[in-house]
Amino acid sequence: MEVKDPTPERLAAFSDGVIAVIITIMVLELKPPHDASFAALRELWPTFLSYAISYVLVGVVWVNHHHLLRYVERARPSIIWTNLLFLFFVSLIPFLTAFLAENRLNSFTTALYALEFVLITISFHFLQGIAVSDFGDDPKLRAMARTIKRRNRWALVLYTFAVPAAYIHPYFAFALIFGPTLFYFVPEKVEAAANRTGA
Repeated sequence: MEVKDPTPERLAAFSDGVIAVIITIMVLELKPPHDASFAALRELWPTFLSYAISYVLVGVVWVNHHHLLRYVERARPSIIWTNLLFLFFVSLIPFLTAFLAENRLNSFTTALYALEFVLITISFHFLQGIAVSDFGDDPKLRAMARTIKRRNRWALVLYTFAVPAAYIHPYFAFALIFGPTLFYFVPEKVEAAANRTGA
């Protein structure tokens, strides 16, 4: 009986399900005010702001994770466990979002929120490293991997600076958190990376 390597389709489906649940949990944290007035709604601005930021960040995480898994040919144990570690850190976003809103974006909760993205970036970096081992000697895929690695390093530096920046001013930390996220809005394309490196 031939034993086939596990395919990444179930890995992607499981990951998509987890991220969908994460977004659902964040939505459930949006509690409507008891008073039917604009003033009561305005009091919830920290909740709406933290939810909106987290929604965008989770969306960016999903887009790039989905893009990376397109190039994975085998769901080896190493990539399965690294993916689970990555999803663990992503799954903390609803809790930290609620913590942030409950404490009205104070310095401590903002620093924790920034630290969360440090851990997400590190775990994604490891996940990408394992996925790259399936690229073989394909120069275009290798060029794409190098570009993503540089992007990850820059994001990690800015997220790390956002942790102490939260104690200077939370909004400054949010700028450092959201800034590198703009790098990831459009995942790196194979052709674009190859053209830049001449591969």
